[in-house]
Amino acid sequence: MILRQQYLKRLKSDLDRWSQHGLVDPAKVPSIIKDAQGTGGGTSLTTVLAVLGVVLLGFAAMSFVAANWTDMSKLTKLLMLAFGMWGAVGIAVWRIRTDEEEHGLYTEAAILLAVILFGVSIMLIGQMYHIGGEYSDGLMLWMVGALATAWLVPSRAALVLAIILTPMWSIAVIMEEPDLLHWQFIIPISLAGLLAAAMGWRPAAHLIIIAWGVWFATAALWLLEYLDWSADSVFALAAMVALIIFAKGHIANRLIAPFEDAMVHWGLLAAMGTAFWLPLAAEGLLPDETNYIWVALVLGAMVLATGGMAYMQSRLALPDMAVLTVATVILVLFPYASLAWGELAGWLFVIAYFGASVWCVSYGTRTHDRFSINLGFAAFGLMALYVYFETVGTLLDTAAFFAVGGVLLIGLSVGLGRIRQQLLARQARAEKEA
Repeated sequence: MILRQQYLKRLKSDLDRWSQHGLVDPAKVPSIIKDAQGTGGGTSLTTVLAVLGVVLLGFAAMSFVAANWTDMSKLTKLLMLAFGMWGAVGIAVWRIRTDEEEHGLYTEAAILLAVILFGVSIMLIGQMYHIGGEYSDGLMLWMVGALATAWLVPSRAALVLAIILTPMWSIAVIMEEPDLLHWQFIIPISLAGLLAAAMGWRPAAHLIIIAWGVWFATAALWLLEYLDWSADSVFALAAMVALIIFAKGHIANRLIAPFEDAMVHWGLLAAMGTAFWLPLAAEGLLPDETNYIWVALVLGAMVLATGGMAYMQSRLALPDMAVLTVATVILVLFPYASLAWGELAGWLFVIAYFGASVWCVSYGTRTHDRFSINLGFAAFGLMALYVYFETVGTLLDTAAFFAVGGVLLIGLSVGLGRIRQQLLARQARAEKEA
């Protein structure tokens, strides 16, 4: 995959070559690079202060109303809620008409305040008139209002609030009905993803992936508690989901383009992180064959299909596709191997994990992605510590255990650090020569 950082580096080298051959006006090269990099990517102090001010106003409204709620008549309560919410809407409309730039900072702040007060109004009106329903219903209405506002205006601030409210709504539903998996979460988070893609807003990708992560975590707890699946089978499924996200980030698609870096990084981090816990979570229990194996096979097929699409588009290399294939087979079969072979399966998996860590460094070197390089070194070091704790650590007394562990940590930090610096220096020289 050509990550955004790699794309910008390649664009600069291409523009230099094109300008030397007279294909591009050299005077326009800086403006082209600036446009490709985008403007306003950073978060200024004024942005932070405006958002914090809006949040404080929202809390002030809730605190004031809560402190004086019992002393107010119903009409006064309704008027306060209406004037507060529609006043914020009026300010937002005024700012939209007067802002020179589309949806400026204070416009977004006013929209965010209006959506927050909308949620406050839902909760307080439900309490005031003793409207039947669950707490999750109020969160759902609030989320729908925020998402509708984000679509109609459109507003990034409202979109952020909608993304935050979506997993909160899902968790509330699960707490009220713990025996059911809340699949409805997929609908609003998918709409939020489509809107973020239409906006071309890259930071939203991180929030959306985090929201998905929260939902997957609750789904994992549901599988463990209510379907009585083994922990290693749940971690295996989670790792395959992460691989799907990683592979999907390599597919050339207009909707995926704003999210590709976030999908690759979060997917790789989640895959390496969940896979690390597999040997620790091995229970030697037979997973529910009638459900686990079908879910695992479907997810494995999705990993291979998604990776195959990226490979056909030349966004994944042959070694990457080979690693995805081997990793998928290992993850699908690990719970059964753990049952049949016991600790041997765990040690074989450790060897495979070391190989995946080396591949991660190789992948980052080829794609000029320092995140993947650093992740590979970190995963390798953590697994080396795990091996130490499980083997040498059990043979030493307490003092020697900590002494040898300290020396091992220092050695790993120095050794892996030097290798990392050599790789980065070699990568920098190759870029200069190109």
